[in-house]
Amino acid sequence: MIRLRQPEVLLLGLWFGLMHDPLGILRISLLCSLLHESGHIAAWVIFTGTLPVLELSPGGIGLCLGNARLSPCKEGVLAAAGPSVNLIAAGAAYLWMQQSASYWGWFFLGTNLLVGGFNLLPVGPLDGKRIWNNFFGG
Repeated sequence: MIRLRQPEVLLLGLWFGLMHDPLGILRISLLCSLLHESGHIAAWVIFTGTLPVLELSPGGIGLCLGNARLSPCKEGVLAAAGPSVNLIAAGAAYLWMQQSASYWGWFFLGTNLLVGGFNLLPVGPLDGKRIWNNFFGG
């Protein structure tokens, strides 16, 4: 299930951004964000056997844990799954760029590094804080 928070602002922002994105940077950013969330979704499905609830908002995409109870190790792996997918995608893009360089490929590589790296920061609601708290007792 997908839940929209502030759908008018979200949809207006997406529409405006896509209409004024001649280089495709927003499209690449959305793709990298979806890859990131797909890592969380895959881990969630493996751990719970159910599909998660995703929340889309002007601040980004988030996985809602709800009342689910996961062990600290599983919750840490769940948090690390998103950045891991971004880092794997960046590595694959790097290998691809060695054969056939393109601006799109370098943007894709860089954006995956930014999304994955930013989410590893151990602050606020980011994955890095959840990883730290679950593996190191933060």
